[in-house]
Amino acid sequence: MYYPTELIEEIRFQNVIEDVIGEYIQLKKRGSSYFGLCPFHNENTPSFSVSPDKQMYYCFGCGAGGNVYTFIMQMENYNFVEAVKYLADRAHISLPDPEMSEQEKEKMQLQQQLLEIHVESARYFYSNLHSARGKRALEYLNRRQMDPKYQRMFGLGYANISRNDLYQFLLNKGYTDRVLSQSGLVIPEKRTTGYFDRFFNRLMFPIFDVHNRIIGFGGRVLGDGEPKYLNSPETPLFDKGKHLYGLNIARTARQDQILIVEGYMDVIALHQAGFSNVVASLGTAFTPYHAQLLRRYVREVVLIYDSDDAGIRAALRAIPILEEYGLGIKILKIPGKQDPDDYIKTNGTEAFKELIHEHTCSSMEFEINLMMEKYNLEDPEGKIGFIREAGQRLIKIKSTVAQEIYTQEVAKIGGIPIESLKKEMLRYQKVQPEPFTYHSTTPKKQLLEKDTGVTKAQRSLLYLLFTEPRLYPGLKQYLQPQDFIDQVYEQVADYIYTAYEKNEKIDGANIVARFSSLEEQQKASKIFTGEVHFQSREQKQKIIYDQVKLVKQASIEHRSRKTKDLKELQGLIEEKRQLERMNISWLDG
Repeated sequence: MYYPTELIEEIRFQNVIEDVIGEYIQLKKRGSSYFGLCPFHNENTPSFSVSPDKQMYYCFGCGAGGNVYTFIMQMENYNFVEAVKYLADRAHISLPDPEMSEQEKEKMQLQQQLLEIHVESARYFYSNLHSARGKRALEYLNRRQMDPKYQRMFGLGYANISRNDLYQFLLNKGYTDRVLSQSGLVIPEKRTTGYFDRFFNRLMFPIFDVHNRIIGFGGRVLGDGEPKYLNSPETPLFDKGKHLYGLNIARTARQDQILIVEGYMDVIALHQAGFSNVVASLGTAFTPYHAQLLRRYVREVVLIYDSDDAGIRAALRAIPILEEYGLGIKILKIPGKQDPDDYIKTNGTEAFKELIHEHTCSSMEFEINLMMEKYNLEDPEGKIGFIREAGQRLIKIKSTVAQEIYTQEVAKIGGIPIESLKKEMLRYQKVQPEPFTYHSTTPKKQLLEKDTGVTKAQRSLLYLLFTEPRLYPGLKQYLQPQDFIDQVYEQVADYIYTAYEKNEKIDGANIVARFSSLEEQQKASKIFTGEVHFQSREQKQKIIYDQVKLVKQASIEHRSRKTKDLKELQGLIEEKRQLERMNISWLDG
């Protein structure tokens, strides 16, 4: 833990969860809880509940849940320490120097140094651009009609043609080879000692995270070199699959949609034309994490990829990922195979706005049009191929109304009765493989653990221990915290058992706050935000009996696989015998 537990609790206490969440979404009181539209998945009916009593939230639609720290970590893409600092600042609480192990201190110091190195590098590149060395880069920007205002806003710079300028500059600033080697800005020499610059003779684009920190760079070569665009490699600061260029600005635009374009220059050109809600992926295919980031800020995106084969493939890869995260999708195909910058220069900003409002199509329309181009609809075999591919796409549409409308459209294009198409779709559905689940930190989209019977039994028993203290004396005869083989559940059990032994009140939100990773917090919060219902006392007794037996057996088997000690194995055999003789009379109390 980075800060004392008492301080973590005080910060949580001073940040009332319904007030904090109410700053992000509209909440309405219903009974003892508040409800609103979930910010983590797409819905029309509020299923996101906030409990003032528990100081926790839970979404009945997607399963997201946790305390106020978990919410801020999810919404702001913060780690636990950053969430603590954010909420401490909100509550006007001064933070002392954090308590850290030597390893944690080194990790934090390295991150801070890398952030400083990126700021220094950005200043150096900017200075180069506005010196005699940057003349060629400035000429390129002038040819592209890039306003100096937007050059400054995005921090554009120039990496000199010399191969070790930046390396020497940073050495002179006092940074060591050990730290510089982890920045992604330099590459080790193969034949001698030392390093050389990764970027040279390139127009440089600083890459910001959503909190406006420079975490990497992109560089466009000036001349005929390859690759045309080069990004920073993965570093302790930068993972291109988890960031979007321009999102630090687009997230504050307060627009209903975000425009997704292909590159840096498209983002800046659209800003110059008055569009601030624009992002680009960083030279990589669109990822589930990108979709999750966007889902925090908007409910709809417009894909504006080039009309060439590569652009079409990029759009087709992005569509199912965006759909999985509940984002509405529109596709904009710019006439004449132009990019946004060229179209605006030729036709003006208003014409581009009209394109977005009047000439976008849904993702399904886009895919149907591509299928129509792919198959010869004058030929029977072409029609069959079109209907087969379209039908397999139609069954993936979640909205019943949308599926019906597009089914009618496909039947009309294919020239067959709609009933015939529906029969084919039903056949495809029966042989459809299990859909791929994209990963994110939202519980429904990510299997944070394999939700086996043992996992569910552990979670259910911990919930019962939390809500029904009278069960504790009986349960502890058969289960100890170490019998919960999941590490998070074992720690939760330890907190609960310790509280009962000390006759202390159990606070679920407090226990969740003891975990520092978002995944652990979400897993722990499932215990305290879930519900267990029984139809009768007899059913309750049987279910608890079965769950205790299941958890204990899993524990014994887990320990049996790990030990080679004969005495310990004999003890495990005895535990198994005692389990067979377990009496459930203690449940009657």
